[in-house]
Amino acid sequence: MGFFGIYKEAFEITLSRKKIFLQISRSRLLPLTILFLSSIQLSYLTGYTLDISVINAIFNLLWVLLATSTVVYTVACICTSRDITFKSAIGVFPKVGGRLFATFLWCFHIWAIYTGLVVGLFLWFFLSVNAQGQGKDKLVLITGIFLLIPFVIGLIYMENIMSVAMVISILENDVYGWKALGKSIKLIRGKICVSFAVLLPLHIAIAGLVFAFTSLLVQGLMSLMSIVRSFYVTIACTLLLMVLIHFTLVIQTIVYFVCKSYHNEDLSNFAEHLGDGYANLGGEQGDNQLQRPLV
Repeated sequence: MGFFGIYKEAFEITLSRKKIFLQISRSRLLPLTILFLSSIQLSYLTGYTLDISVINAIFNLLWVLLATSTVVYTVACICTSRDITFKSAIGVFPKVGGRLFATFLWCFHIWAIYTGLVVGLFLWFFLSVNAQGQGKDKLVLITGIFLLIPFVIGLIYMENIMSVAMVISILENDVYGWKALGKSIKLIRGKICVSFAVLLPLHIAIAGLVFAFTSLLVQGLMSLMSIVRSFYVTIACTLLLMVLIHFTLVIQTIVYFVCKSYHNEDLSNFAEHLGDGYANLGGEQGDNQLQRPLV
């Protein structure tokens, strides 16, 4: 399954279970988007106060983990022809929350170390050039851009690994933290280009939407914008962000299945993990087969 196949699969899965995904959107994704966008505005209005920022980060993280576990579990049940109800979907978080948080901490630490090293190298480079007094601003700028390209590629690669690792932490028993990251690296091999192509547009779209919201409503670049117009822009940004987050989580799960299929891993064992790990959440186990061959 390639770029268009994965997107098509995401749309078909969403349309096939519109009711449960609408319920999940109202209970998980909508509060997440409202909290995230309001925290941006609140941080701006309060001058990015440290205590407010920490509280916002904690609540945002909680809702991210809630939304991730709910959507990923729902998509996995649909892919394995397993009965799924809204009650069982929202009840999965207590079972996987600890594993998911452990994986997030590892992802955050790796991201922080990687970013810190790159920022340090950039500072060292520019300070060294300035100390020499060469005065070749254009050359320095071009060199900086070329140095930035590998950093961005590495960042995207890490993002893909972390996305699949979060899915692994939810769907596979006893695989979380650094183990989930290690398995994610192995699964993505051979499907790196596809995962890049599929997930990158979604991340760009989310970043662009957040930037647009910040520019239009928080920083007030459109000073003549009326209150009514601002209200509609806020509603539009909230709904669009909710849709983007939904499809990002759905596609992350599909990419996980595609990678497992590519490496000829037994997908029926995955259904057994669902049955063993979440037997008390409701729903009967299906025939342990995917609805569609994800190859």
